[in-house]
Amino acid sequence: MKRPVKIVFARLSTGTKMLLILSAALLPLGFIALLTSLDMARSASAERRTAAEAATAMHAATAQAVIDRGLFAVRAAASSQRDPAYLCDVIARQVRLSPEGRPPVAMFDPFGRKLCQSHGAPIGRLAVANSPLTAADAHHERVLLDVRRRLIRTTAERADGSLTVEADIAADAIRPAGGGDGGLPLARLTLEQGPARLVLLEHGRPGDADLLRLSHPLAGGRIALVAEYRLAPARARTALLVMLPILMWAAAAWTGWFIVNRLLLFPLAQLKQAIDSWQGGRTAFRLPRLTTPSHEIRDLADSFAAAAARINEHDSELEEGLARQTKLTREVHHRVKNNLQVVSSLINLHARGAEGPVAAAYAAIQRRVDALAVVHRNHYAELEENRGVAMRALAGELATSLRASAPASATGMPIALNMIDAYVTQDVAVPVAFLITEVVELLMHCNPRGSVLISLEAADEPGRADLRIETVGMPDAAIDAYPGIARFDRVVTGIARQFRAPLSQDLETGRFGIRIPTLD
Repeated sequence: MKRPVKIVFARLSTGTKMLLILSAALLPLGFIALLTSLDMARSASAERRTAAEAATAMHAATAQAVIDRGLFAVRAAASSQRDPAYLCDVIARQVRLSPEGRPPVAMFDPFGRKLCQSHGAPIGRLAVANSPLTAADAHHERVLLDVRRRLIRTTAERADGSLTVEADIAADAIRPAGGGDGGLPLARLTLEQGPARLVLLEHGRPGDADLLRLSHPLAGGRIALVAEYRLAPARARTALLVMLPILMWAAAAWTGWFIVNRLLLFPLAQLKQAIDSWQGGRTAFRLPRLTTPSHEIRDLADSFAAAAARINEHDSELEEGLARQTKLTREVHHRVKNNLQVVSSLINLHARGAEGPVAAAYAAIQRRVDALAVVHRNHYAELEENRGVAMRALAGELATSLRASAPASATGMPIALNMIDAYVTQDVAVPVAFLITEVVELLMHCNPRGSVLISLEAADEPGRADLRIETVGMPDAAIDAYPGIARFDRVVTGIARQFRAPLSQDLETGRFGIRIPTLD
């Protein structure tokens, strides 16, 4: 599994590799910053919860102080053994002297009849059947919620049941003035007693989610003060603290990649494009406009420009040398061609003054010199394109030359060609020309009234071709009776060795074949 990953990584661009490397290098720092941010978020959340608990405790202390005034009023009256009328006068006198903060108090006999009331709105006897005594009501004291009239009623009874004292506290008396504390907005503040629920303060819809609910007991656990705080702003800050290290990590990796890409990779890409578009010695190397502050890259571009100038100068020298060499080669070929023509003319001149076997010998020598001249001319014609010697053109010129220098008995012998388009090197063309000359000369002497077919066909292996020379109407035992057959056999055997291939020959029918190498 590791090797494919390395291959995939190696195929990525340098910019992508740099981005991945920077991201991996900065990842531990980003992870540490993320843990730090999470810890800070938890600490901030704990601080906000502590502040909310403190604010709730403060609201509860304010409510408890108001409820305690009501309990103190009913407890003092219920614990006294004085006459209820006297107690009513005392309470009314206290209200007249100090009305601030005193709840209205009413007294009832054992039959529920109101005996007196200190002040305020009329107080009716509140049924307490729905609020049984608890452990906190050991002294016959109760604290009840009246949701319909938004009141908190405190009651106390004498031990003998002869007197019940009740006081009403308005819920608005314990309603806080502020809307929130500790950085958390207060959404709702309620008093709860069993199923009864009295809302003191509410901001927003009743169904708001994401609320922190804190409860604080009042009046010895008889009532609970419930405060609900919105957590949405706190969660937004927490999310920002958590995302900040990730954003910083991504920004640092992207910034590093951008700097490297713009200051290093992009100038190198510009330089590569200029090098790719350079045509060598044909055009001057044009440096791109590099705006990078990296002087090393600019020095590298200058070095390329200097190297390109040297290459242009060297190419010019090579072109001049090549032109001189081509001119010299043409001159050499021209002189060789002229020399072969001179040799052929001399042979022809001497052959005119000879008769019989001597003239035939001169003619044989001239045919071989002509074969060499034909090879040289074809090689010189293909020299510019460097494709080699064309076998079809070579065989055609040889056939023309052989018909022109044929013996008197074979004058006008037809020589047909069936050649594929193939090219050979000069090292192959020379022995091929000599082989064709030797075989056709033999057939001219042995079958002067026949015809000759020279064919070249593609072989079953690449870079090879089959050369065949055959005649039609060969008389029986004509080749065996030829006096120069021994010399012919030695010559063609030596030529065949140059091809490193066996020469197939049928002396009875006059068929000869050999496999020769060709150029692709």
